[in-house]
Amino acid sequence: MSETSPILGLPYLQPSQAQKHVTHNEALQLLDVVTQLVVEAFQAEVPPSVAEQGAVYALGGLPTGAWAGHPGTLAIWRASAWSFVTPAPGWRAWGKAESDLRVWDGSDWAVVEAATQGLAGLGVNTQSDAQNRLAVRADATLLTHEGAGHQIKVNKASAGDTASLLFQSNWTGFAEMGLAGSEAFSVKVSPDGQSWTEALTFDGATGHVGGTAVQADLMDETDGRLMPVGAFGLGAQTPPEAADVDDPSLPTGLYRTGVGTAQMGALPSAEGVLLVQSWDATAVHQTWTSNASGEVYKRAHDGSAWTGWDRLLAGADILGTVAYAGGVPTGAILERGSNGNGEYVRFADGSQICHATAAVDVTSTAVQVFGFAADFVATPSVSFGHKAADPNAALFFANIQALSGQAGTDQHWTVRLAAAGVSTDPSDDAEKLCLTAIGRWF
Repeated sequence: MSETSPILGLPYLQPSQAQKHVTHNEALQLLDVVTQLVVEAFQAEVPPSVAEQGAVYALGGLPTGAWAGHPGTLAIWRASAWSFVTPAPGWRAWGKAESDLRVWDGSDWAVVEAATQGLAGLGVNTQSDAQNRLAVRADATLLTHEGAGHQIKVNKASAGDTASLLFQSNWTGFAEMGLAGSEAFSVKVSPDGQSWTEALTFDGATGHVGGTAVQADLMDETDGRLMPVGAFGLGAQTPPEAADVDDPSLPTGLYRTGVGTAQMGALPSAEGVLLVQSWDATAVHQTWTSNASGEVYKRAHDGSAWTGWDRLLAGADILGTVAYAGGVPTGAILERGSNGNGEYVRFADGSQICHATAAVDVTSTAVQVFGFAADFVATPSVSFGHKAADPNAALFFANIQALSGQAGTDQHWTVRLAAAGVSTDPSDDAEKLCLTAIGRWF
């Protein structure tokens, strides 16, 4: 039978052994060291100048002094001398200097690493539970990279489950974002943690945004909602159609008008583009552009009634062809022209002036007729002047017996001399009159 135990090498008491207490005490001293083993330091190689009774050092590979020749052993200071114990693989020791637990693997004291795989739960400064397998109680939680990027992955089992981040205050949820009950990313908010509103949703195929934070339709005026492209006609190639242009509450924006739009009778056509600009409910401005002609009209609402539509004129509208419809000018402001009968000027308000230089037969007292360059709607007022500073005597004012204008089917000036004179040169300015007629063309 061996005289020592197989694992710790404790001495056995022998039959008829004298001084049994010595052997017993030696075993107790060894147990006192290796049981709940605590060392002053690991990898120690230089003996301390002063050691406390029972101090233990785990020696390194090149110990010196009193420890020389005992690498990898445990040096124990007792009874004013060093004794040495060889650890067996699997022995564990707590290092005071290192503040960690290590295990002897047969050649070195290795740090005992905590189990990190397959844990039922992990609580950092708090307790985990079956619902919250990982719990951290701290001012902040840091997840950093290992040389490149970093991802946080939240995975769920199926589309109907939830993979999200829930934001709480005093353990009540007020906001949540992620895949909540579907595979579309969403952001939800709650006033009490019970009733939830899906504020934003994102379509995975198109990336388009929906939810109560976005306008329900292109005419939605709900305060605080996001505007999509095309809302109130902004940013869209085809704006929404206005139901009634006379509605002063129509929101600021761009609209189409057409056969389905009410109150279009005062405008020249139905199809066009309407711009609405609102200062407030008492100051609304509308600008309408005809789809057919490009003409622009504007009007305003003062909180009680609309003004009439006024057509805005561009540079090309100042001089051109004047026109009217229903007593309202629809063409240019001024029209100027000439023909074989002379020149004319027409104005958008209906006024018209005709000018002509008439070669009068000074030898005749018969009625002489000179046509208007443009027709009048009624008999105009006429006047005349001399073409030359020294006119033929037959054209003196006293000798012009009659001067009148004629409208209707026969549009002309009428000139008749009281007495015939003598012509020296019919083509000379002295025998010509400058005729003027002023009236209306509508």
